[in-house]
Amino acid sequence: MTASKKSARRRRRQEPRRRLKVGQPDELLAIIPYVVGFHPDESIVAVFIKSGRIWLTARMDLPPESAADELAEHIDYLAKRHGTEALAIVAYSAATLPTHRLLTGLMDRLGKHHKLTDVLYVGHGRWWSLTCAEDCCPLSGTPFDPGSHPVSAAAVFAGLGARASRQELAASISGPPEAELPRLRALADILLAELEDFDNHSAAPRRLARLMDSATSDRGVLDERTCLLLGLLVSDVHMRDLAWAQISPTNAEEHVRLWGAVVAHVPPTLAAAPLCLLGMAAWVEGSGALLNCCCERLTLLDPSYSMGRLLCEISAQAIPPSLWRQMGEEMQAGLRAELAS
Repeated sequence: MTASKKSARRRRRQEPRRRLKVGQPDELLAIIPYVVGFHPDESIVAVFIKSGRIWLTARMDLPPESAADELAEHIDYLAKRHGTEALAIVAYSAATLPTHRLLTGLMDRLGKHHKLTDVLYVGHGRWWSLTCAEDCCPLSGTPFDPGSHPVSAAAVFAGLGARASRQELAASISGPPEAELPRLRALADILLAELEDFDNHSAAPRRLARLMDSATSDRGVLDERTCLLLGLLVSDVHMRDLAWAQISPTNAEEHVRLWGAVVAHVPPTLAAAPLCLLGMAAWVEGSGALLNCCCERLTLLDPSYSMGRLLCEISAQAIPPSLWRQMGEEMQAGLRAELAS
């Protein structure tokens, strides 16, 4: 890659994403799939608003009516933790009456302490507002196609994407097909034997740095062999942390692509570290749904893996990336300096 192309890529990374203005209910519904990363189904989405902007979005599987109190407590906790000023609640379901009753219960509990800008039910290709005046919504609901809304087009133009479903998103990090695993394990054994200097304190970091630099600057470098080499290198905890220290807000998107490719090619025995790096990059990028999917697979693969437990705590507490960067700044700086040297 030429120097001019690298400079152009660096400039694009540093450019902030366009801020999308969302005011009306249909605009909110159009942007939600791009904020959570997929089109919700049988879900409840809480949108936390601060200074007139979407500050945090939390998606949960749609609970039964009996869980309204517990759900309200969780939403109330997140709102107070982040100091948000208003809430919008959206429920997606084919079951109209139970979902309306759940939303009504949430309104009763949350409305006492929080400003509710919108409470919406979405089902059967239509939406209904539970907070508007009696004449603002037709009894039959308002037809809605999120894919054709101008806000959706603006979201795509701003670099956001949305999978068709959460199942599709989870499948994207499920690893290689079962039939490919024997061949990949054999290739990984060959590559491990070739890493003669793996225990050398300088050679292994140099190899990792070269591979990561090439992979983040040239998409074509991420072939099967490179992905397996990266998976082998970061299976060492210190090497994993060296890779983690390279993730930042300006390059998180590239690291999502990088570690997503590694996860797609390594067998389960090598997947924990790449999954953690993918989850960290997704968190820094703001892709909460991808972070959650990484946590779920890590819990199944290796529930005792320390960085996996950390990611799950980040997800459960909805910790903003800015807080972790402040806490880990000194450690990251040392690791970056080590890798750079």
